[in-house]
Amino acid sequence: MTSHRKLIGRLAGAVSTAFLASLALTWVLHDRMALYNARNLIDIAFHDVEGAIREKVDRRLVRQAMAFRDHLPSLRKDSAWNDAAKARGLLRKVAEELAVDELRVVGADGIIKRSTDRRDIGFDFRKASGTDAEFLPLLNSETEIAQTLLPDSRDGKLIKYVGVWLPEGGFVQVGCREANLRALARSAITGLTHNRHVSGRDGFIVITTANGTIISHPEEFRENGQWRDPDKDCYWRRMDIEGFPVYVVIPKRSAVVERRVLVVTSAFLNGVALVFAAFLVGLVIAAYVRAQLRAQRASEMTMASDIQESSIPRIFPPFPDERNVDIFASMKTAKEVGGDFYDFYFSGPRKITFLVADVSDKGVPAALFMMRAKTVAKGIAQTGKPVVEVVKEVNEALCEDNGANMFVTAWIGEIDLDSGCVSYVNAGHNPPVVMKAQNGGCSYLRTPPGLVLGAMPGVQYRSQEFVLAPGDCLYLYTDGVTEQPDEDGKLFGEDRLLKFLSEENVSVRPNECLAHVLARITNFAGEREQADDITQLIIRYNGPTVAAEPQAGKQSRLG
Repeated sequence: MTSHRKLIGRLAGAVSTAFLASLALTWVLHDRMALYNARNLIDIAFHDVEGAIREKVDRRLVRQAMAFRDHLPSLRKDSAWNDAAKARGLLRKVAEELAVDELRVVGADGIIKRSTDRRDIGFDFRKASGTDAEFLPLLNSETEIAQTLLPDSRDGKLIKYVGVWLPEGGFVQVGCREANLRALARSAITGLTHNRHVSGRDGFIVITTANGTIISHPEEFRENGQWRDPDKDCYWRRMDIEGFPVYVVIPKRSAVVERRVLVVTSAFLNGVALVFAAFLVGLVIAAYVRAQLRAQRASEMTMASDIQESSIPRIFPPFPDERNVDIFASMKTAKEVGGDFYDFYFSGPRKITFLVADVSDKGVPAALFMMRAKTVAKGIAQTGKPVVEVVKEVNEALCEDNGANMFVTAWIGEIDLDSGCVSYVNAGHNPPVVMKAQNGGCSYLRTPPGLVLGAMPGVQYRSQEFVLAPGDCLYLYTDGVTEQPDEDGKLFGEDRLLKFLSEENVSVRPNECLAHVLARITNFAGEREQADDITQLIIRYNGPTVAAEPQAGKQSRLG
């Protein structure tokens, strides 16, 4: 009995020791994995913001170099220019005006002719090596070259050089040390990290001055405050980029999986380890982690879908007190989150802007770009600008920081509630269908479409106009309607859509039209999966003055 009890005690001790050891190992490995992932996210964030900062700083300093080049003809007319010592005085005055530290003029032969530093005179770039040789292309091409902030070989202090070609041959150089560089580029860097997040919505990027004054923060009200290093509850790192201290911060709570789940799981897996073997335990842990990651991703996708759903108007009629117009819309995404969207809102006392749009990509990236496009379009449209100006400004906004090269097709219109006149711009989108109340006829509103939004800045768009008579309807849609294939690969197509709309009594029941179109597409597809997001919007113009509707009529409009 005594030996039996000892054996039980030893087994219990071995099980407890194995459990605690495995639990501790799981805890340590979990922390290491979280730290590794956080470091990777921080490295990616630095790489992303580094390119943006350098682009802004390069552009600002190249502008100073061009200003020096423009000033050069007047300097050469000064009699002091022919004397190297007196010329240095002229150049130092110009350098002070431009808020830079060094100026050089290099001849077509590659030799420095004039400089704010007498030691530079006579230096031959054709014989240069290392970083100096980077400026040699300026002798043979009309371009600009910007270096990063590098140690000066003469005194070891950091300095940044840019060079700009000269029409008569050669080039000019501008050198700027850290203090002046920060002063020159500060305005360009301010606000650069607005809405830039790391690891979801909790991680962030901050840019400060040398003394810690915040000049860019995801939250605008934090700017101009004093930066303090995060506490131990965060992963963070600092990097100086072009003289600006940059901080990337990730709270640990957003970088790790909840430990309570891992602790409970470890207890179960330790029991399994005693029965099977260490390698089987490893397989079980791996499977569990994968399941947790899938569940976490599914939860994130559900959250993204909910956010997207909440951003799209879902209450119809949207303006119960406005009887001059009826608007109904629907969207059925092909995945958890989609790239299509529709919207409508007052853009003037008696004007409503309405639109349907389609982002080029799918999934979460497209949904994020969709939210950006929707917010930008609404913010600009509600300033009361003409629709053509709204589209132009939306295009410029979407072109900025569009590293993923996404674009949006959109049909954007603005209706005057008193006249029924619709001003619109088609940015590469499907032509809508006009449905006349008087004869029940349907036809596509075909006009030459403009370029899609977000593809290229500087695009000029043209607006068109037409008038809806009382009872007329306008039907907007995305290509998920016409490009849905059936089981044999045949597309639903524009002709089939137009025929179906012609058969519908749209002017009487516009609220039922969208559901009928969706049902017809579903029947057409059969067993074939939905190929793309299906988004529809229909607007009926009731005339400048509409009598109050009976109660039953109100209920039918909510159908």
